Amino acid sequence: MHNTLYHGVRFALRVEVLLVVVFALLVYQVVSQVYIDGSKALKRDAGDGVAYANFAAHKFRYLNLAPLISALVTEHRECAKLCVDHSSCFSTNLAATRDNKGRIKCELLPSDKYNNSNKLLDSAVFHHLSIKAAKRKRIQFEHFTENRLSQESGSNCPGINCHDIKSRGLSEGDGLYRLDPDAGSHSNAFLAYCDMTSYNGGWTMCYTTDEYVNPRTEVTYSAQFPYGSDGYRTNCNNIPFTEIIFVDHQTGNKAYFKRHVNQTITAADNYGNTAGTYGLWEGVGAVDNAYSYQLLICDDSLYSGFFISGYTGSCYKGSYTEGCRNWCSDRVSPYFRTAATRSDLSGVAFNTNGHPPNIPSNRLISVGLRYKRDEP
Repeated sequence: MHNTLYHGVRFALRVEVLLVVVFALLVYQVVSQVYIDGSKALKRDAGDGVAYANFAAHKFRYLNLAPLISALVTEHRECAKLCVDHSSCFSTNLAATRDNKGRIKCELLPSDKYNNSNKLLDSAVFHHLSIKAAKRKRIQFEHFTENRLSQESGSNCPGINCHDIKSRGLSEGDGLYRLDPDAGSHSNAFLAYCDMTSYNGGWTMCYTTDEYVNPRTEVTYSAQFPYGSDGYRTNCNNIPFTEIIFVDHQTGNKAYFKRHVNQTITAADNYGNTAGTYGLWEGVGAVDNAYSYQLLICDDSLYSGFFISGYTGSCYKGSYTEGCRNWCSDRVSPYFRTAATRSDLSGVAFNTNGHPPNIPSNRLISVGLRYKRDEP
């Protein structure tokens, strides 16, 4: 009798507890709300049965903290709701792509980027969501997709190039963006650093180096080599351009060159052509304005990369027989180039002659491309 009563009470208690838990979960599922760029901050109030948070999306960034929980979710909103409903979660890392079963990796983190700014890193495979108060229009989390990380970005797909992103009003300032030059299925989209400020911005930055580079084959961005460090690379082969910029990281000086003929070219179609193929270019910024300039796009055993120099002696550099080996014996005009493989052509030149016997010192420079339709 007593055993029967005990089991009956225990069963009743189990049912009651189960009902309470189910009820609490149902309440939380109904009232837990997630926003991106919304008007609310963070609230967890079990007494009122209310929980909500506003998430700001940081594209291709990763907060390098040990996660509270790592989970696989089927929808992006699930990751944010897990964070809202976990009392110790204040941000998440969210995989940029799905696995072969259509799932997305979600990491719940015990802190945020505001307290760990030195641990917020560039990433090719993750996005970071941080909780903060925002003053912009509320957007339901259902609108968050792989290609639309926040209303602030406003883009449903990668940009064709950095200037395309800026001209459509989608720039979020200097930083990493997804690019898809052929505007196709986005399966071949890639990460590139966009300089959105220098000379009105819109520059797709191709590489950073203090010695050699091969832009034809070194086309993959790596988070280990962020822009501005030796080793930064991305794929500029199919970026149409009429302007090219050189950045000297040692001095902070910048120089860019505008093609006189406002007709785009791409590197992929022009490796090894003579400088006369593109005509003359005008220099702007840290340049010697006494010269008109010329461009070589090289990929041979002597020199690889973009090469700007002055136009002297009515001679265009390069030849169809010698490729990029003919430099017109130009020992006076300013050069903008990386190192060549021959010892007497070593060093990195920025606004200084780089033809033997002149050997510039090594310095860290970056090169970027832009096409501005509205540029006179």
